[in-house]
Amino acid sequence: MNTVAFSSWNGKILDNRKGAGTKAAKTAEMKLPVQPGGKKIAALMGWNGVVVVDPKADVLSLTMAYLKEARKLSCGECSVCMIGIDKVEAVLNGMAAGKGSRKDLAEIETIARGVAANAKCNFGRATALTPVLDAVKHFKAEFTALAEGKTKPVAGKSYGAAVTAPCMQACPAGLDIPGYIELIRNDRCGESLNLIRERCILPGVIGRACTHPCESACVRNAIDEPLAIRLLKRAAADADLAGGASALSAVVEDKKDKVAVIGAGPAGLAASYHLRRMGYPVTVFEALPRVGGMATVGIPDYRLPKDVLNHEVDLIKRTGVTFKTNSRIEKLNWTDLKKQGYKALFLAIGAHVGTKIGCEGEDAGYDGFVQGAEFLRNLSLGGKVAARKKVVIIGGGNVALDCARSCARLGFKEVEILYRRSRAEMPASSEEIREAQEEGIRFNYLKAPVKILAKDGKVTGLEYIKMKLGEPDQSGRRRPIPVKGSEAQMKTDMVIAATGQRSDLAIFSGKDGVATTDWGSIKADPVTFKSSVEGIFAGGDCVSGPATLIEALNAGNKVARSIDCALQGKVFSDADPFAGIDTGAQRDAGFVVKKTASKVKFLDVARRLEDVSEVESGLNAADAKAEAARCLRCYRLMVWE
Repeated sequence: MNTVAFSSWNGKILDNRKGAGTKAAKTAEMKLPVQPGGKKIAALMGWNGVVVVDPKADVLSLTMAYLKEARKLSCGECSVCMIGIDKVEAVLNGMAAGKGSRKDLAEIETIARGVAANAKCNFGRATALTPVLDAVKHFKAEFTALAEGKTKPVAGKSYGAAVTAPCMQACPAGLDIPGYIELIRNDRCGESLNLIRERCILPGVIGRACTHPCESACVRNAIDEPLAIRLLKRAAADADLAGGASALSAVVEDKKDKVAVIGAGPAGLAASYHLRRMGYPVTVFEALPRVGGMATVGIPDYRLPKDVLNHEVDLIKRTGVTFKTNSRIEKLNWTDLKKQGYKALFLAIGAHVGTKIGCEGEDAGYDGFVQGAEFLRNLSLGGKVAARKKVVIIGGGNVALDCARSCARLGFKEVEILYRRSRAEMPASSEEIREAQEEGIRFNYLKAPVKILAKDGKVTGLEYIKMKLGEPDQSGRRRPIPVKGSEAQMKTDMVIAATGQRSDLAIFSGKDGVATTDWGSIKADPVTFKSSVEGIFAGGDCVSGPATLIEALNAGNKVARSIDCALQGKVFSDADPFAGIDTGAQRDAGFVVKKTASKVKFLDVARRLEDVSEVESGLNAADAKAEAARCLRCYRLMVWE
């Protein structure tokens, strides 16, 4: 393990250039990025400082490379950082051309401090020239030698570069969030949508149903309120739809190798779109009569209107992807598919089967007991559900909330959620919980089902036991522990079990036995998504277990690239240079004026329960532009040798 020669990261100076001392930091402790092929980093310059591992690293050339990358990110709207970067680069070029002096170093410092004090966004205030200032200050001998003509930057040297932001790092698909928000602010919604679609081919869907971890990472959390990132994504998609809906760009070239996809959920849709864009003929086999997976049969219309999903699916169809609905693959026969000309297969079968709740009577076939995923699927496909007096939903996730809120709209008199932990451990989104409470749904915490009560084959009630919370379990939440002797009963006409879902692995009952895990998912390489069978890939919920739509969609993004590499004889790599680095940490970016987020309207509660009309409205053009203006452009740039 190498010793770090110098670091100014996060403003903490560690200087071992004159010999490693007891305070020497190791590379692992600095959490340096890993280059493709495992090559070690000699030095890096990033938004938070300079780190030099190899004392022989060329800091002068690294600084020039950083300035070139920073210039690409400078938007020029306030002109401050763009002009500042240009001036610093010009000074350094002059020094390299033998026209410099020691006064140039003082000028660089003056420019850098001026940009930090006057730029209007966090990129200019804290990212653009912070490490350059560190380099000039702590490598003065090298820069002085440059000014005196005693040395020059090495020409033609190759550097790696990467850009992220706290919101981008938190986004499962790594969307360029500051980029698409900036375009919205400048009335360029079409370009914003194109940028979003590079990593999120279902912007209208994700703009409504995303759990938006990006907003939790937003720097404005510490100032006023996080940016309404999800709603801004939706605003770009809605503006396009309202304006007549633009088509996706045409395929550049056609390839001969055919690819099959089993499952038309977010993972399958993303993979099929990107593979088609690469030129591959793609056929998607879907067991359901509709395309969309859990987005179409797991999320009710009041959260995600089906015309939005159908529109985005239709755009993918127009690129040439073939969808075969009502085409369940009962037993996988990869040999037969290969004879049909398919060179690769992507398993994106999702997780549509409800898990057991461990309750006596759940397998008895009682009228009035149903799995949550099945309940929502039946509703989405037009099935009729007769309202009863009371329904109890077991579970605390979004599926449980969707079941409960759907029952309220169906006319059930009492709707109650039974959850074995407390409100603090409930995995459902805070928005769904709040809206459910507004709609009169009751939450009953720290209780777990024991037995389904029935008479003449029909559900009449539920026996439950009280719980208390112990130490955290593997999920990080406090473990529920039964309280002995606390059993009790409640009357109910219906019980919906919504405690989790798993994949239907009956597809592997034939001779093509793709390896699976003990917990009912498909085994796949975490990087390449390759299964145990050559040519077969797997991703999404069938590998990860039930996750979010954006996580499944991003698995499809990556699988498409991995399949392309495999078919082209290339090595697929998806290393994140920012992995393990705290992208939220940043030196003081100065004063920011407080401004609360733009708000959207919600349907009146009484009106909500009349039908499945969409509850949440979107941002109009003016509000979207105003909200986009709150973005601080917190880009984190890193360049390394």
